[in-house]
Amino acid sequence: MVNTLKTLWRVFANYRLHIAALAGLGFLSAIVEGVGINAVVPLISFFTGGTAAHTDVITQSITSLFAFLHIPFSFRYLLGFIVALFFLRAVFMVLFSFMRGWVTADFLARESAEVLRLILGAQWPFLLRQKLGNMQNSAVRDVQRTRDLLHIQVQFIQSVTGLLMYVLVAFNISPLTTIITLVGGGALLVVVRPLLLRTNRVGEAMSSTEKEVAQFLGEHIIGMKTLKASGRESRAFASGQNFINRLRALAIRMTKVQSVSASLFQPFSVVFVVILFAITYQQPAFSIISFAATLYLIQKIFVYLDSAQSSMHGILEMLPYAKNVLVFKETLTEHRESTEEGVPFSFEREIEFTGVSLSYDKRKSVLSGVSFTLPRGQTVGLIGPSGAGKTSIADIILRLFEPTEGHILVDGRPAVDISLSDWRHEMGYVSQDVFLLNDTVEENIRFYRPELSREDVIEAAKQANIHDFLLSLPEGYQTRTGDRGVLLSGGQRQRVALARALAGKPKLLVLDEATSALDNESERLIQEAIHALHGSVTVFIIAHRLSTIESADRVLVLEDGKITGQGSPEELRANPSSYLSRMQEL
Repeated sequence: MVNTLKTLWRVFANYRLHIAALAGLGFLSAIVEGVGINAVVPLISFFTGGTAAHTDVITQSITSLFAFLHIPFSFRYLLGFIVALFFLRAVFMVLFSFMRGWVTADFLARESAEVLRLILGAQWPFLLRQKLGNMQNSAVRDVQRTRDLLHIQVQFIQSVTGLLMYVLVAFNISPLTTIITLVGGGALLVVVRPLLLRTNRVGEAMSSTEKEVAQFLGEHIIGMKTLKASGRESRAFASGQNFINRLRALAIRMTKVQSVSASLFQPFSVVFVVILFAITYQQPAFSIISFAATLYLIQKIFVYLDSAQSSMHGILEMLPYAKNVLVFKETLTEHRESTEEGVPFSFEREIEFTGVSLSYDKRKSVLSGVSFTLPRGQTVGLIGPSGAGKTSIADIILRLFEPTEGHILVDGRPAVDISLSDWRHEMGYVSQDVFLLNDTVEENIRFYRPELSREDVIEAAKQANIHDFLLSLPEGYQTRTGDRGVLLSGGQRQRVALARALAGKPKLLVLDEATSALDNESERLIQEAIHALHGSVTVFIIAHRLSTIESADRVLVLEDGKITGQGSPEELRANPSSYLSRMQEL
């Protein structure tokens, strides 16, 4: 219980005052209703002609209030007082419902935005190791379930405050009856406690299984084309059904536990009332009117007790999701990128790698002692076998990874001294696996840069040799690309991505295998676009094809994480032992 309270205290830290206000409204609502019910006892006495004095505290307080306001304590005015109390309770309940709805909606919006901000601000090496489905589930499903937890927590507080108030009013009318009721209610809670613990265990299993289902769906939706092409749909379905069946079994277990717990209250309350009547009927001070009012209060006590235990089941069911959100946010915060301000990016002469090494797991180096320069305005190619570390160099240039050893210098200034956001704003990047939004071509080129005008977009498209093609489409630049750009060909997607990179007017353009999967015509168009940038934009090309680096000023050869050669394409070809020569022979 202590750990549960600590988790709730941390998860809803920004809403503690709101929850306290909701508890206050719930308590006021219960007070007003309780006083109104208590006032029914003297009201019925008036109606039946009873003259016995009422000695309970609440009735005496009502009598004193009437006397202070110079209002006769009579049937008519007491009835009006009771009606006014229930109208006031309705006002409190409206305020309570509105505030609860606002708080839960605000929490969902703020928490979702916070998780999204942390994901986007996390370090790339950390994100690279995460499962897509797990991250998606944490950002969406877990946050939504935590919102549900807030709603249930508020319901629990309302139930507890209402329960306490009705106990006080019942005690005011009949102390003995109330004490017996509390003993019986406590015994019932002891009986259902093991069911609460089981709810928490099932909730944790459901949270874990939902992540596995989300991961399975994410992977298979992305790989749907390969899945269908290989005819493995039925096998994949069988595998996915195992996860779904496990989730179904857990949901049934959760329903069974909660149903058993809830089903105990009604028969228990009926039996309890019969026993209670048999005990109190023999008392000399027994009053059927007071007993009826107390009976109603006891019924309300059991209703709130039932609601409180149901809410407790809900809290324990949802608690694992809230814990997941807390851990996820803490982990993202631990792996966030540096937000420290640095000097502005200035690139006038060259970017230099000096003895750069990189190790992902601190056991094997991906890069070892890499040194080279990227002169301003030149085109530099990088070739080498698969697994040599070519993409790792691109990632270091983009500052997605920091070198394990060595430095990157820009005009002699260490890269780490330069603002990270400013650095990336000056970079253009096109990869083999193009990322396009399911939006118009124009918005894909603009890519979250509202300051770019339509003219800027068109100019970038012209530079990427795709403007004429876009004009030939029925909707032109407003043509939608489809999910992941599926409505465009591979070459068209690459040229849209190139236009996007060029629209930001980068000082350095990084092309990572950007043309490796293209036909000759698409590659020729991109080559023409790159050639036109010579002298104005520094271009770093990672390639497998000789044709891709044919016009490069200089070519670097990377093998086993080390630079084994560099020079112009002609110089490397002239060396029969160079990697470029071996590529030609193949």
